[in-house]
Amino acid sequence: MISCASLDMPTGSQSDGRDVIVENSSGHAEPDSVVVTESEIGEAPVIDRTNQWQERQGAKVHGYYAWWTRAVWLHLDLSLYDKIFFFSITPSSDGGILERHGWPFAWEGLMARADSANVPVIPTLALLEPDSISAIFLDPASRARLLETSLELIRESDGAGLHVDFEWFEPADDSLRDGFHAWLDSLAARVEADLPEAALSVFMPGLQPDGMIKPERIPDAFSEIMVQGYDMHWQSAPRAGPVAPIRGWDGNNWERIADSLAAGGIRPDRIMMTVPYYGYEWPVEDARPGASTTGTASIVTYARVDSLNLPEMQVSALDRSRLHGAQRDSVSGSPWYVFSDSTGWRQGWYEDPQSLQDKYRFIRDRAMRGVAIFPIGYDASLMDGLLEEEFGTRRKER
Repeated sequence: MISCASLDMPTGSQSDGRDVIVENSSGHAEPDSVVVTESEIGEAPVIDRTNQWQERQGAKVHGYYAWWTRAVWLHLDLSLYDKIFFFSITPSSDGGILERHGWPFAWEGLMARADSANVPVIPTLALLEPDSISAIFLDPASRARLLETSLELIRESDGAGLHVDFEWFEPADDSLRDGFHAWLDSLAARVEADLPEAALSVFMPGLQPDGMIKPERIPDAFSEIMVQGYDMHWQSAPRAGPVAPIRGWDGNNWERIADSLAAGGIRPDRIMMTVPYYGYEWPVEDARPGASTTGTASIVTYARVDSLNLPEMQVSALDRSRLHGAQRDSVSGSPWYVFSDSTGWRQGWYEDPQSLQDKYRFIRDRAMRGVAIFPIGYDASLMDGLLEEEFGTRRKER
C-alpha cells in the first residue's frame, strides 16, 4: 500500500458526468452478465454565499486540497466541506520545514474564499519518508524541534489547527513507535495549554499490522482520525483491482479496517474514512478483472479538470469508460474498464457516484464521524450533488 503523496501530479477538462456501466458478478473472473445502466451527476449549483452558513447536522465532510491543483479552488463550492486540509507541508529530518509548497502566503486567496464560507483551512504536516521519520522520532532534539514547528504552523492557520498525515507501511520497532507517540502526546499537551481552540487530527494507514501508529494510543485531543480507505490496490501492486473496496479482495477492504479499529476500542465517532477522487490504470497481462500487472499504474482523475490547473494529468476515468466501456465489480462495488493498445492490455479501476454512495452509507451504518475526500477537485465538481444528497448542506434553507 502507498500514500496519497504518490499523487503529486495534476489533471484536465470537464465532462458531463454521464457514465455507462456494464455490471459483472465477480472481481476475479470473466464477466458473466451484462446490464447497461446510466447515472448522471449535474454541475455544481451557483450559490449566494452571503451569511448563509450553518453547522452541518450529522456526519462531517472534509476535503484535502492538494498544492499541485493550483487554482482549482476558484471553481469549487467550498461550502460542501466542514474543514479543508491544505496538503501539504513536509518536515526536514531535523524537525524543521523542508518544503512549504507556498503555505501560507501563496494560498491567501483560497483561505479568504474558505473563510467567506466559514470553512477553516488547516495545514497538513506530511510525514511520508521512512528515513526522515526515523531520524525525527529516534532523536529527542528533532522531536522537540518538530513540536515547535507544528505549533508555528497552527499559528499560521490563525489557530485553526493542524492535521498530521503519518504514512508508514512497514513494521516498526518499539523505540521508533514510542518516539512517535511521545511526540503526539507532547503536541496534544502543548496545544491544550497554549492553543486550546485549535483542532488536531491525524491520518493513518487503514491496514498496517505492526506499524508505527497504535490507534489506541492516539491522544483524545486528536478528535478526528482520518483512516486511509484507498490504495488497497496501489500503483505498483502485483495485480490490478479496486482502489477502495468495501468488501472482498482477500480482505483488503473497508469491512476489515472498520472491524480492526472497533476491536482496538476506537470509537467510531472519531473515525473519518478517506475516499479517492482518482483511480489507477495498470498495464496488465490480459483482459481478466484483477489481472497481474506488468508495470506501474498511471493515475487517472474521475473527470477531466482544466488543463491550466492540472496539465500533467489529462486522462480521466470518465473519458476512458466512455471510450472503452465500463464494468462494475459486484464484490467491491467499484467500476473498472479494460482495453488494449500498441503497448498491450491496460486495466483501470476508480470510484464513481454509485460506489461512493455505497461507501457513504457504510460510514453512516457504522456510525462513523464522516468522510474525507482526496483530493478535492479531481471530479470537476461532478460529485458535489452526491455529497449534498448523502450528507446534507451547511447552507441555510431560504
